[in-house]
Parts: sequence; structure tokens; C-alpha cells
Amino acid sequence: MSDSPIDPDQFTRGGSITKTYYRDVYPAIEPSKPEFSQKDKVTIITGAGKGIGRAIARSHAQAGVKGLVLITLTESSAEETKKIIQAEFPSVEIFTLLTDIADENAVTHTFDVIKEKFGTAHTLINNAGVFAPSAAIAESNSAVWWSDFEINVKGTYHVTAAFLHLVAQTPEVKPTVVNLISSIALTPPTLSSYFISKLSVAKLTEFVAAENPHVTAYSLSPGIVLTSMTLDSFKPFARDTAELTGAVTVYLAAKRPEYLNGRHLSANWDIEELESRQSDFSSADKLTVGQIV
Repeated sequence: MSDSPIDPDQFTRGGSITKTYYRDVYPAIEPSKPEFSQKDKVTIITGAGKGIGRAIARSHAQAGVKGLVLITLTESSAEETKKIIQAEFPSVEIFTLLTDIADENAVTHTFDVIKEKFGTAHTLINNAGVFAPSAAIAESNSAVWWSDFEINVKGTYHVTAAFLHLVAQTPEVKPTVVNLISSIALTPPTLSSYFISKLSVAKLTEFVAAENPHVTAYSLSPGIVLTSMTLDSFKPFARDTAELTGAVTVYLAAKRPEYLNGRHLSANWDIEELESRQSDFSSADKLTVGQIV
């Protein structure tokens, strides 16, 4: 056995296209900055009951959002997130909706309720995701393997389509969609269903941007965050904070950077350097699926 110490930045550094990378919130993307204000806006977050989803909700509350819609599977997790955020940000109106996003009728009902409550919404963060038990393809169970696609792809499709229908009724709104994916350039053996499903979401993001000129859409990798889904083999590298992802989603919702529209980025990448290199991404292929696989 090797005595070489583990480098926790190994994958983060290797996957970074910017010279500087971050693993926690930094001044350039602090959600409370005035230029990132989400005043009078409504943000919808799936998988908002814990971990990254909860941090995203808090970041948008920091940015002064008018309303937060927390979509979860369990009432207890939704209420816990709501309680935590309301204690710190009492002026934010928080609405919780229990929804199985793989169920199209349930999603349709949820968005009918959102329309009745807020009229419209401005930002959708598709954070909900699942991770099937690891297995090599030859040894996997097809139903278990496909289960990742039911939530990660089909569920994301249902919610995104419903959001697009909602915002189409309010043309004055400038909507943003952020889809949480993964480090899809990696190919870790036994994790095919998860990584392929997230690759599909990255391509879905490109279609959302291509088909909806009034919508900006981004696929965002949160890096390696320690959550209940983190496998033991990834834990030594799980140094990214959930708050970092939350702050980047606020930046994307506030700035709606056209040079990243329809593209993939990582929460670790230095936003200031990306902004200084906007011309590098003028090609339609830059940071799209064709370039990152």
C-alpha cells in the first residue's frame, strides 16, 4: 500500500479550465452583493430538503428573493429547510410542495399551485437527483440501473417543461434554468447510470437554451460536496461547500451571462476569469457536450 498522502484537490484542479479554482464562496460571487439582488423574484428549487438544495435556497434568500418554492419528497425535510431559512430571513415567503417529479401529473399540479400562489417564477434550479447502487454494467439490474433516469432525466424534463409553460404566460419575465449535473467528463467504473443520466441533463440544457431565446439555461457541476450521496471513495476529495454552488446559482440568475448560455460550468471555476475570457466561448461548441466528453 502506498504511503503517499491523498491530494484533496486532485480532481478539482485537473478539471478546472481557470487558473484559479475555489472550493467555498469567494467575494466575487457573494450572494448578498447588491448587483446580485433577487428582489421581487421567485426561485423554485427541487430537492430542496437538505444538502446542496438547502444551501441553494439559503443563497437565494441572502440575495433578497421575494419567494422560495421548495420542492421535496418528504414533508419533514421541507419543513426543516423552511424553518432554518425563515429564522434567518423572515421576510422571504417560503412555500413547500411535496412532489414526485417523476410523476407528470404531480408536477403539473405543483406548477398550477405555484401559479396560483405567485403568478409566475423567475428562476428554476433542478437540483433533485438520485444515485442507484453502484454496479458494473454486466452485473447490473436493468430496473435499478434505469431508476437514475426516472428522476435525473425524466423528472428534470417534467419540471423544466412545466416551468417553461409557466413563464411563457408572463413574457416580461426573464427566466433562468440551472440544472445540477456532475463532473461528466469522468468515467468511474460501476457508476454508469448516474453519470450517463447527468450527461443527458447537460444536453437537455443545451436544448432549453436553443429552443427558448428568452430563457438562459446552464448546467452546473457542484464539484465534490460531502452529502448523504457521497460514496466513500469520493469522501477524501469532498471539500467543496454546498454554499459555493448556491452562490453560483445566484450569480447565474442575476447576471444571466449570455456567453455561458446553454453551456456547462463548474462551481469551482473562477467566475472573474471566465468573465475576462468571454470571447474564448464565442464558439457554439465551447463548454457544450461535444467539447467536454
